[in-house]
Parts: sequence; C-alpha cells; structure tokens
Amino acid sequence: MSHWALSQGSLTVPVASDFSLRRSVFKARSVNFNDKSWAPILPLDLKTKNGQLRNQRIVCMSVQQASAPKVNVAPLQLEDANEPPLNIYKPKEPYTATILSVERIVGPKAPGETCHIVIDHGGNVPYWEGQSYGVIPPGKNPKKPGAPHNVRLYSIASSRYGDYFDGKTTSLCVRRAVYYDPETGKEDPSKNGVCSNFLCNSKPGDKIKITGPAGKIMLLPEDDPNATHIMIATGTGVAPYRGYLRRMFMESVPKFKFGGLAWLFLGVANTDSLLYNEEFTKYLKDYPDNFRYDIALSREQKNQRGGKMYVQDKIEEYSDEIFKLLDNGAHIYFCGLKGMMPGIQETLKRVAVERGESWEEKLSQLKKNKQWHVEVY
Repeated sequence: MSHWALSQGSLTVPVASDFSLRRSVFKARSVNFNDKSWAPILPLDLKTKNGQLRNQRIVCMSVQQASAPKVNVAPLQLEDANEPPLNIYKPKEPYTATILSVERIVGPKAPGETCHIVIDHGGNVPYWEGQSYGVIPPGKNPKKPGAPHNVRLYSIASSRYGDYFDGKTTSLCVRRAVYYDPETGKEDPSKNGVCSNFLCNSKPGDKIKITGPAGKIMLLPEDDPNATHIMIATGTGVAPYRGYLRRMFMESVPKFKFGGLAWLFLGVANTDSLLYNEEFTKYLKDYPDNFRYDIALSREQKNQRGGKMYVQDKIEEYSDEIFKLLDNGAHIYFCGLKGMMPGIQETLKRVAVERGESWEEKLSQLKKNKQWHVEVY
C-alpha cells in the first residue's frame, strides 16, 4: 500500500502513492491505491480471528484525484472572523456531538494504541487550527459523587474545515491510556484513562459531549504567509501540526497562500508508531521547498553519542540552522507530553552556550516576540 522512498537521514520512510489525501479511513486489504475508483469509506475490520492486526501499515486518509492538487473548502465564512472562537460551549452546558469514525492509526509493533477520531459538530462548534476541544466522558466523577467527570482537553488534529472539508467536523488524535500493575505486569482496567478509553472504544453514531474551543497559544500566525514554522512534537502532540499542514498544503484557502517553510520534527518509539506519515511524506514530495520532515525513532535509531534517538537529539543535529531561523523571526512550537521539555530546553541551552549566547536571554526575547509556542500535558 505504501511505496518506500524519500530517505530521512538514516531512515527510509513510507511514502503514499501519487494522490492527494482526503477522508480519514482505514486501509482495506484488497484496496489498490493505483485504482482511483475505490469507495471513500471502507469497512472497519481491524482484527483477524486470532486477534492480530491484519495490516502492518494503516493509511489514515482516502484519496482524491491527483488532478486536483488542492481541495476546495467551505464555508469560506470561517475565514471572516478577526478573532478565534473561544469557549462557545462550557462544561455546564456542553455541546452534544456525534462520533463519525474511530480508527487505529498505528501499526502492530507500536507500543500502545493511538486512534484518529472524527466528530460531527454540525458546524456549531467552529475552531481555528491549534485550538483544543474539551471532552466530558459519560458517567459520574468518583471524586465528586453525583457530578459529571471533569473536562479533558485534546488538541484538535484537523484544520477548521475538518477531514471532510465542509466545516462540520473535527478530528482528535488520542492515545489510549492503559495502566499496568508494576508488580504483576497485568492491565488494571479500573485505573485506565477514563476519557481516552471512552473515545477509543466509541462507535460511529455514539454521542459525545464537547466544550470549547479553547486556547490561543498554539494558533498559527498568518500575518506573514512566508514565515518559517518549526514544529516539534512527541506522539499525539503532532495533532495541531496536522491541522496547520492541511491548511498550508492540502486545502485551497483563498485568503491564505502559504509560501514559507514548515519544518516538522516528530519523535515516536518506532516506525509503526508514526502518525499521519502518509500525509506528511506526501507534502514532502509535493512541496520540497516549503516542507521539511525529520523523525526521531527512539527504539530504532541512535543519536550522535550512540544513545537512543529522541526528538531533542534530532533538533541538536540541525541546531545551527534552527538558531539562525529563530534569529530571522521563525516561530517554534512544542506539543506533547510535558516530559519532553526539559530535554529539549537542555539541548537548546547547550547549543546557545556553544554559540556564545545566553539561552535565558534568547528565550526571553523569543517569548517577547511571540515566536515561542508551548502546549504540553
């Protein structure tokens, strides 16, 4: 289903066939990407009788004819507002949306399960790229008898037009939180993440209570369409960047013609853990002057010192170039588990010292200039 090409440093990553990517669906065993006649929505059939995943690679998007390099989106009124929508729906009065699809988007060798979830909000909960939705899982809060569960925030993984390009859906990228007893090594369902398991277990047609949208720190600055955007993610932290990149490279947005540089650094455990890889490698092929994509696979690659390759090690490889881009006004974004930041900060500080600069002063200036964007959880 994927063609192997486009070497990424020492790693070769799978590249989708020569088509534009569209709706969020699973790869079916018999589908041939060279045959453009297959239906856009495929049966959700994940496991064989022995419970093993049938496919090693899962493709998250369906195809659009290669003759249309960018997708028309609607309604274009979503471009009219000068300020982002904020907290249209609050925890006491959430919006009831509908699950459209839930798809596992990692291979069988990935540690843990990550799902791509498409939600129909009917156009009633608009958002901008980089914002988050709150989700209230069903049931009662065990710490507050009689009260609903607390809101869980999830970064939105689609552009404002959604995976169907009609402004009526949003997508979330969710890793199932599973707890294993450290003594027995067995899963303890009573301690599993309530909301992530609710989302990953959902079926099309299920109802979901959402709040928001929330957040301004990760909004994509569009005042300069030729700006440089350096995006750093671990795991599901790639969610907001998927929204940015669809807006930059997949969608035909009359008011936003991107001509700058988008540079994505993604850190995951192994090749099977890569998220939205087919989309990103497609952009790399179609927009080589405007998109760069570097991955850090901690269980498959080694850094320059012979240790595991983490995203901060990949940043260090390109540190001189990154610092020069920042000096010239580039925006830099960080999204993922909060544990990613200390290692990244240490790397950037070490590089700054080697360059004869004060990292504290540089960081202060980046924040003052609104070039520094962090959302960790």
